[in-house]
Amino acid sequence: MQDILKEYGPALITVIAIIALVAVVVFIIGTNDQGLVGQEFTKLITEFFENAKGGQ
Repeated sequence: MQDILKEYGPALITVIAIIALVAVVVFIIGTNDQGLVGQEFTKLITEFFENAKGGQ
């Protein structure tokens, strides 16, 4: 086990870091308007097109 960690330790740490980063991005942005940023972005786009059409 110790030999495996010595050989593949840095690669495992890199893979775990990438997975964690993707998880954080998905949590913040969200999918299907369920994340904090996703909801605000959808609201921004909707209001922009309503104002572009001339409605308030």
